[in-house]
Amino acid sequence: MDRRDQYKTTGSDIASQRSKRRDQESEIRKQKREKLLSSKRIRFSEVEGNCNVEEFTIEQVQQLARAIQKSDKNNLNNLKNLRKAFAQGSELISAFLGVENSLRSMVGHLTGNNAQFQFESAWCITNLATGDHEDTMKVLKASAVYLITYLSGQNVQLQDQCAWALGNFSGDSQECRDILRAQGIIAPMVNLLKCPISTVVQSAAFALSNLARGEQVVAEEMIQAGIAPSVISLLTPGTSSVDVASEVAWVLSYLTCKPQCVAVFVSGGVIPILVHYLGSLAQERPHNPQAVTPMLRSLGNIASGPDEYGTQAMQSGELVVAMTSFLESTHRHIKKESLWVLSNLTAGPTEHIDAFIQAGTLPLVVNSMSSTFDIRKEACICLCNIAHHGPIYVKNVLDLGAMNSFINIIKSPDPDTIITGLKFIEMSLRNFPASKEMFEVAEGVACLEGLEYSDNETVAQYANELLDTYFMEEEPDEEHSGVNETEQGEALSWRYQDSEMTT
Repeated sequence: MDRRDQYKTTGSDIASQRSKRRDQESEIRKQKREKLLSSKRIRFSEVEGNCNVEEFTIEQVQQLARAIQKSDKNNLNNLKNLRKAFAQGSELISAFLGVENSLRSMVGHLTGNNAQFQFESAWCITNLATGDHEDTMKVLKASAVYLITYLSGQNVQLQDQCAWALGNFSGDSQECRDILRAQGIIAPMVNLLKCPISTVVQSAAFALSNLARGEQVVAEEMIQAGIAPSVISLLTPGTSSVDVASEVAWVLSYLTCKPQCVAVFVSGGVIPILVHYLGSLAQERPHNPQAVTPMLRSLGNIASGPDEYGTQAMQSGELVVAMTSFLESTHRHIKKESLWVLSNLTAGPTEHIDAFIQAGTLPLVVNSMSSTFDIRKEACICLCNIAHHGPIYVKNVLDLGAMNSFINIIKSPDPDTIITGLKFIEMSLRNFPASKEMFEVAEGVACLEGLEYSDNETVAQYANELLDTYFMEEEPDEEHSGVNETEQGEALSWRYQDSEMTT
């Protein structure tokens, strides 16, 4: 959306103004819901949030860019107007940077002795960093080294603003992250997590989550800088607000997707902390996706490791109740992340699956097969992992009417999803004889025949082997036909045993 749409223009009729305000308020609420999923964030003031803000033109921005280069008593207001203008979008950001010496003057105010000018300049740079990549690189090269220095200063407001600006730089690209890392951003930013001011911690966590998207070496530097104890402490229920914990959980989600970092957090006791927090969040209605999503993603990453991690998560029984609640959530992200956690837990010991079956979770997973594609895909993997544990688990899934859903899955345009569906169908046919009739009644054979001619070689091979093994009429005069069927069945079985069903 064009940022200019967030501001009320003058001269409009009353009806138009009211309509625009409703749209603006709706957009603000949407931004609040989605802000934790954004890699760059414009910073608005509280006053700007009420929509009574003027709209700037390119000519006005150019005039302001020239004005801040002079010793003008109105320069503080000029800077305030500029950071409001930059919030309108990349067009005005480019207009500012196109004025000769404008960026140099902005950095001059940032590095001066006037604390108010420093703060407003840092705010301007925060919003400048939300522009396109080329403009962001210009601003980063001119200002980032100073912003990093101020992270270790005594001005808390400036620390907060500098951390936010650096977070926007970090969210731009790997190129930006590499420059910031070389300039020494990691240690002072990690240290800000110890700040007693919650807004500073949130800004630092935002920056660290963007930095952690990068290469393994960045995550390792964060671990060496002592990030794990701070993250675990801030996630401990009762220690921080939900807003702070949500930001910190995003940092954890990016670090735990790098296997080398997981053991450090597990040894620090993060699993029961996450489970307890999720248990508390599950009791809230409606669910808070900004907090639940990163915590589920972190736990899912951890559960993809050794089975003992999943066993720790299941130990108290809180997770089973929470996951059942989250699968009933109205938020798509929560459902998807819940299925991601379940897909990893159900790849572990049968005790995990038994606990979810007893809690009535399995019907919710099967029902998810009729949802959107990304949710269907996660549910498919989860049910495949359950079926992999043997005939009784195949029966549990099929008794809930899952066969029709899996036939729909193999009609998907996505080859990976088709293959997962074919794996479930093969396990069903091999382990539960009644499933053959279910499959035939639902016209699954016709689907397999169509997949024999798939452009994807693996899909075509699976379909062909399933047809040959389970649906070809036997010819008694060919003694070797039974041997071929057995060999094909074993080969398919071996592939499933060897495949990793976790995503």
